[in-house]
Amino acid sequence: MFVPADIGVSCTCTRIDVREGHTETVYVKTREKCSIEDVKKSMRRFSRSLVDLHLPTAPPELLLVMEDPYRPQPRLDRETNGGMTTVVGRVRNDRVLNGVKYVLVSHNTKMGAAKGAVLVAELLYRKGWLQN
Repeated sequence: MFVPADIGVSCTCTRIDVREGHTETVYVKTREKCSIEDVKKSMRRFSRSLVDLHLPTAPPELLLVMEDPYRPQPRLDRETNGGMTTVVGRVRNDRVLNGVKYVLVSHNTKMGAAKGAVLVAELLYRKGWLQN
């Protein structure tokens, strides 16, 4: 993946004592200052872009952006839409990187592996990169 020098992404994935689900803290450096509302709108628009492809195993939302300051939480959010939706929350400005930071939870063995692999195959087929 190419990332221009004036933007950047830094992530930390934390495995805690839950059966399934990983929490990540994500820091994104942006070229220009952006509002938190614009970031959330962009995430929601991206989420809809996959759903609009009508893939058989696509969840109703790829990303669910939460407003609750205590979410996401692995035990509460890992099974959202059968484990196929990544739950995002605590979206806020990051003054150090001149960007934004947020927390996400995804189901590591559903979206992160088995079901996620099927979804990727469906997307590749729909885009014409795989054939029957």
